[in-house]
Amino acid sequence: MSIVEILLAVIALLMTIPSAFGALVIYHVFVRRKHEPADKSNRINHFRLVWFALTREELFVNLFPWMKRDEYDNMHS
Repeated sequence: MSIVEILLAVIALLMTIPSAFGALVIYHVFVRRKHEPADKSNRINHFRLVWFALTREELFVNLFPWMKRDEYDNMHS
């Protein structure tokens, strides 16, 4: 087994976590059945919400007080 094959195997192994996360996001945005009032026609807004949650977390801090605290504090409060 050459060094190139080993590096390719390591890269493939490391990429399984981001790929699984991406598949989970795609499932929840496009495949999973939506409940009222978010029906099938609201998929673009659902994707926007995912994008805002990933890029504008400061907008959600006032909605979810646990985001203001450290995770250790959340577990022990």
